[in-house]
Parts: sequence; C-alpha cells; structure tokens
Amino acid sequence: MAPQTLENGATPPFPLKQLIILAICRFSEPIAFNSILAYTYVMVKDLNGGDETDAAFYAGLLVSAYAVAEALTAIGWGALSDRYGRKPVVLIGLGGVAISSLIFGLAEKYWVALLARFIGGALNGNVAVMQTMVAEMVKVPEHEPAAYASQPFVWTLGGIIGSAMGGFLAQPATFYPSLFPADGLFGRYPYLLPNLVSVVVIVIAIIQGIIFLEETNPRSKLFHGDAKETAGGDEAAIEDDDDSRVDERTALMRPQHPRISAVSEHPVILEEGLPVAVEQRFDLRRTSFGTVHSIQITPEGQPGAASQQTTITEEYTGPTFNFTIIMLTIALVLVSYHQMAFATLLPTHLLDRPAAPPGRLDLIGGLGYTVHDVGIYLAVNGVLGLLIQGLIFPIFVDRVGVWYSFIWMVVLYPTSYIVLPFLAELPTSLQSPGIYLAMILQSFFGIIAIPTALILLKNATPSSSILGRVNGLAMSGCCLARTISPPVVGIIYAAGGSAAAWFSCAGVAVLGIIQLFWVPREHVHDVIVDTTLLRKTISHSEDSNRSGEHGVMQHNVGNDA
Repeated sequence: MAPQTLENGATPPFPLKQLIILAICRFSEPIAFNSILAYTYVMVKDLNGGDETDAAFYAGLLVSAYAVAEALTAIGWGALSDRYGRKPVVLIGLGGVAISSLIFGLAEKYWVALLARFIGGALNGNVAVMQTMVAEMVKVPEHEPAAYASQPFVWTLGGIIGSAMGGFLAQPATFYPSLFPADGLFGRYPYLLPNLVSVVVIVIAIIQGIIFLEETNPRSKLFHGDAKETAGGDEAAIEDDDDSRVDERTALMRPQHPRISAVSEHPVILEEGLPVAVEQRFDLRRTSFGTVHSIQITPEGQPGAASQQTTITEEYTGPTFNFTIIMLTIALVLVSYHQMAFATLLPTHLLDRPAAPPGRLDLIGGLGYTVHDVGIYLAVNGVLGLLIQGLIFPIFVDRVGVWYSFIWMVVLYPTSYIVLPFLAELPTSLQSPGIYLAMILQSFFGIIAIPTALILLKNATPSSSILGRVNGLAMSGCCLARTISPPVVGIIYAAGGSAAAWFSCAGVAVLGIIQLFWVPREHVHDVIVDTTLLRKTISHSEDSNRSGEHGVMQHNVGNDA
C-alpha cells in the first residue's frame, strides 16, 4: 500500500474521528448478538410452554439462523455497497439488527423468534462492508495497525456488555418484581427488555452514522455521476490503484464499470451474527490475523526486517491450494466447530435443570443456574478473551514460537471439554471455579491456536496474488463450521444429555490432534508482533529459539500510531 498525500504534499492524518464513528456503529451489533446467548435456552422452553424436549436443538437453531441468512445475502450487500456506497449499506444493516431484535423480544411463538433472527441476518451485510470501510479510511501504512486493531477490540467490548445485559435484563418481572409487575408489558414479554435496550443503542448508532459517517467508496460517486472533478480525479486514482494492487481494498463484487477493474475474492460463506466472545473474522491479506495486533512475517533470507505486502500482483501459474494449505484449513475448520459449540453449549448446560441430586454425577442434566449467573459467566469469558489476546498472545508466541504454539494448543484443546461433564459431582463451592477453569482453557487454546494457524497458512501460500482465494477457502470453511455447530451440538445434547454433548466436542478436538500428523511442518523465519495495546513490538525468530534465545520485546517507535 503506497501512502497517499494531500494536495499540499502533506501526509493524511490518522482518521480518528471516522474510526470512532464507525466503531460506535460496530459496537452496537455485538451488544444485540451476544445478549441473546444468556437466555436463549430458557426462552425456547417458555415459547414451547415449558416443554424441554429438544430445547437445546431449537436454541442452537435460533443462534445459527441469523448467520445462515447473513451468509446467503452478505455478498449481495457487498455488491450494493460497491455501487451505491458503504454508508447506506452499513446503516441499513444496523436497521436490520434493530428490527430483528424488536421482533425477537416480542415473539410469543418459536417460529416468530426464528423468523426474526432470519430477517435480521438477511438485512445485515455489514460483515463484508465495515472492514472494507476501515481499509478505505486508512491512507498511510503506518496507521494500519491501530486502525485494524480497533474493530476486533470494539467487537469484544460490545460482546462483553451484551452478554451481561442479556443475563441481567431478561425476565425482569421475575428478578425485579418491584419495578416490573408480572401483569405489565415486561411480564408478558419477559425477553423484550434486553432487546429493547439493544434497539435503543442501535438507533443511537444509526443517528450518529447518518450525521457524521462519511462515505469511503469513491466508486459510488462514479456510479452516481458526481461532479466532473470528482469523477475525473477519483476515477484515475482508482484505475491506477486497482491496476497495481489487489487486496482488501478491492471491490466486494465485480461492478459492471468499464474503467474499474476489481477482483472479488471474498469468502463464499460469510457470517458475523454468532454470539462469540472475541471476533472470529480474519483476512490473510491484512496483518491482524484476527487479533488486536499487527503481525508481520519476515521472508527467509531477510532477518530483522518485516515483510511488506507487495504492491504489484505477481504472475503465478502454480496450484492455488497446495497440500499444506488444505491441511491447515481443515485444522482451522475443526477448531472453529468445537470452539463455537462451546460458546452455545455452556449457557445451555448452566441453565438446564439437574437430572441428579446435588453432589452426584450427572451426565444428563445441567447445573441449574439462572440467566443472571450465565450473564456474568459470559461477560467474564469476554474479558478473559480480551486479556489473553491483548496481553498473553504476543508473549506466549514469542516464547514458544508459531509452530509449537499451534501444535500445543491443538493437542491440549480436549482438556477444556472433559472437565465440564463432571462439575455436578463437585461441591457447590467448587463448581464456579471449575466453570472458570474451563473458560480460561477454552479462551487460551482458541485465541492462540487460530491466529498461529493463520500465520502458518499465509506462510504456506506460494504467492501473495492468491492470498484472497486462500483466505476465501479458510474463511468459508470456518464460517460454515461455526454456523452448523450450534444446532448439531444441540441435537446431541437433546438426544444424549450434557455429557454426550461435551464429549462430542472433545471428540472433534481429538480428531484435530490426529489430523496434525498430516500437517506439514512450516518454518516461519521471523515474526514481528506490533502489540498496539501494549505499545510495544515483539520480535520472534525460530532461528534464535533454536539457539536457546527468545525474541526481544522492545518499544515500538516506527509503527506507533
């Protein structure tokens, strides 16, 4: 990415104002997405008249319905944003989330709640648009780490608040009878209040977006036939830019415009509406690898200097998907499946009624917690994810190395699942520490394993010109796994009980261990992590590790934004 300059030759400033405005829009979405996870299971039981039959499956279906609809329409919304602009698509997407939340909170039948989730996903195309807006806002390469780190950070923060809000605002007539009478509005609609708060937050985001958010796509001006100076100057700039660079800034779809050449390499399947603790979206053409950091790989033979993404699309005629790429993608898909299964299974297990007396082994039922308790656990899980990703990830990878970090996390992953079926046998005072232990293990393994796998995947890609296609394969596979995981694990829970569901997650994790035997060893020569949160740079070299030395943590001067 070549830095752009203003008319007077000055370097464009960091787009702080626009990033904050976009962050507010971004912040409102996970509040709505994550708030439902704390009460979905009990809501399904209430909608079915208290019948617990297959409630875990129907709860999982509610979670996935939004993502299914979003996957079907996200690319179409991306095409509309190419033609008509990013801003209207983002605002329409937020409006879709608001409409979905309101209908969901007012639902008195299961099919209405399911339809609300599907409508929300169909109307929201922000999964493919907001990351493109960030790329179009940033004009200077040195600004990229801080700009890209803002989006996953905002997502995680919104998810923490949403999780707590869903747990504390659901069933208000039950928990706050002095404020919300049982015969009042919120007594009749026990799940309206968290959704109503979500709607208010989203409406505020829409209003500030209408007033302050600027359009970032100059192509939309060309399609609308704006002023000659805009059309002439921007069109020339776009033509030059697109001829020399194909990355995350290219159009989301191929617009039918004779003078604009854009390549669409976005995943076939895209989803964002799943309630996850930390953002799961990634793009190999960027340096974040799904984290809040900027991670650069030094090519072999260039020690001590980070690699820069080439600005020229080199000619590559070899196979796109080699054996290493396919094996690493399979590893990512397996991790994504059981990671999402944990996110939806944990609230169900906590909320479900015990099937055995206290202190006895219970392989069928749950732990009998309230939605308040679940809201706290999910919020803490989000905080754990943010701390591990922001503080522990760079230090751990520096000490252990990319390859061994990936291997050890996959090998140890099953331990985060085998603890949970036996919690009921513990004294009540030890159950909560056991839950936190499982959450810490799950967060730690997942947050280390996925970014390191992505680093290895990028390192295995033979040419930067095919990164988009490799990213599309990996992202589509992960999105599909996360989308089908909640209903599948719900079926297992409904048919075989809680232990069967947890052991199924452990079984998939064990498959991941077995699959490692077919993953070729990748040597990442040197990795430099710009830890934006710590304002430091961590440099790791496999060569230095082999000689008994670790990477050096030093103050980041050049990349600080």
